[in-house]
Amino acid sequence: MGGVWANRLIGDYNWRFLCMPTPPWQYDRPLPPFYGKDDKLSLLIAVVMGVQHALAMVGGIISPPLLISMTGFKPENQAYLVSAALIVAAIASFIQVMQIKIPGTRYVIGSGLLSVMGVSFSFVPVAQQVITTLSQCACDGEPCTFEGTCVACTSPLVGKCHTPEEAYGKVLGTLLVCCFFQMAISFVSSRVLRRVFPPVVTGTCLVLLGAALIGSGFQNWGGGVYCSSQVLTTRVPCTGNGEVVLPFGHRAYLGLGLVVFFSIIFAEMFGSPFIRNTEVVVGLLVGMIVASNVHYTDCIEGVCTTKRYVTGKQIADAKWMTFLWMRRFPLGFYGPAVLPMLFAFMVTTMECIGDITATTEASHLEPVGEKFEQRIQGAVLADGMNSFLGALGTITPVTTYAQNNGVLSLSRCASRYAGYACCGWLFVIGIVGKFAAIILTIPNCVLGGMTTFLFTGVVVSGIHVLNFGEGLNRRNRFIAIMAIGVGMGVTLVPAWANITGQAAYPFEGNFWPVNPAWSPSFRGFRDSLIIVLTNGFSIGGLIAMVLNLLLPFDKDDAHVGAG
Repeated sequence: MGGVWANRLIGDYNWRFLCMPTPPWQYDRPLPPFYGKDDKLSLLIAVVMGVQHALAMVGGIISPPLLISMTGFKPENQAYLVSAALIVAAIASFIQVMQIKIPGTRYVIGSGLLSVMGVSFSFVPVAQQVITTLSQCACDGEPCTFEGTCVACTSPLVGKCHTPEEAYGKVLGTLLVCCFFQMAISFVSSRVLRRVFPPVVTGTCLVLLGAALIGSGFQNWGGGVYCSSQVLTTRVPCTGNGEVVLPFGHRAYLGLGLVVFFSIIFAEMFGSPFIRNTEVVVGLLVGMIVASNVHYTDCIEGVCTTKRYVTGKQIADAKWMTFLWMRRFPLGFYGPAVLPMLFAFMVTTMECIGDITATTEASHLEPVGEKFEQRIQGAVLADGMNSFLGALGTITPVTTYAQNNGVLSLSRCASRYAGYACCGWLFVIGIVGKFAAIILTIPNCVLGGMTTFLFTGVVVSGIHVLNFGEGLNRRNRFIAIMAIGVGMGVTLVPAWANITGQAAYPFEGNFWPVNPAWSPSFRGFRDSLIIVLTNGFSIGGLIAMVLNLLLPFDKDDAHVGAG
């Protein structure tokens, strides 16, 4: 009897394989047993496998709300969004892993695989752009912050003049409407989806999305997003790095980011499978430890002061427990954001299909047949429904994550029980308010070193997807060249169609200046097109999709396009 209980609690997993460091020259490592999607696990194995998935996801889950909240949110709202993102990811992952049958139909909600969900990166550029647009305010031609620097203005304010939190409420309200688009897509034939969104379209979108996010990562690595946007004009010093306030790109900021960068490389070279599965968190942890133990000495006219990169004030002020709706944002609707949001949902749909296919293969299941098609349908429907629930929970849309596929392949555990354990870990981490406060004390430069690595993975995934199926034949290469050319150009030079955030520059730019005599509906139409044009993955993805539908197939590729 004792042996039975020991097996239920501990199991017979190869813990040496999981925990022992791996020299780079060793290739003949023994493999642990494989656990299928419905195999029961011992309690310890489920807990350990679950924490691996949770830690592999944490960096991705917290990054989108952090990037969005850096557009001017109050610190307490930033902390809340981090906690809410983790809680929403836990609930969404549970639905995705469990798979719920819709009574009286052949349809399901959820994939029924160890496929976890986190906050999507696809909506970050759109949300940032909308919040920036709606927050724009000017006093005598100079940009100012509503309820901030605008308070001292004695002249009438010009612009939308919403607080970032009010603008975010409009983002959430618009998402609640747009989520139904993805739910509808889940009932479309997979054959039609493959024709409209082949790898050349989805791969292009991922490359452009990753490129935009790498820009955000580098901005934080150099000190912060806002100070980077002002570096050529007003040279605003960077905040968000504890007590240290230095110009953008200062060597102190770059050095701390490099600590994270090299820590991740070291973990990949010498780490055990457990460490390699969680190397993003390891790099962030090492960077945080270094930043907590070093300081910057600032000397002015012979008087020197010591300033720290990490302070404990936010941690001390934070509550121990939190939950959804502890902070609320007034819901609204912003029509110009609909088009780019719909396109972002197309991107997450194809991400979901690709990730579920990879999870199916890693789970030793056939990525063809009726059951596979049902998993795809259920996963996409769960994406849409969970995104709706996420918006109600004050978080931007969630999507199926690819990070867990690497964990699954290394650990050889595809059991859904590990997925349930992962959901439990995420939920616990999310409701602990102190954890979100710790995240907010991470200096921007340290966070940028981690997110740059994370976002580059999106670009590499896009390159990998571009080589699926028929690969980069002449037709696909032409589509990718046209789409990436325009999309990457807009990402690198956003002032090509719109100028925002620069002192002494017009808000609207020179491409399509605003006429005060326009009707509100025409102004909304114009703003919608401008958002698409100034968002690299939106305009690039749109070009790729249209060209894929219009360009004829070469003789050698005709059978592929018809499939």
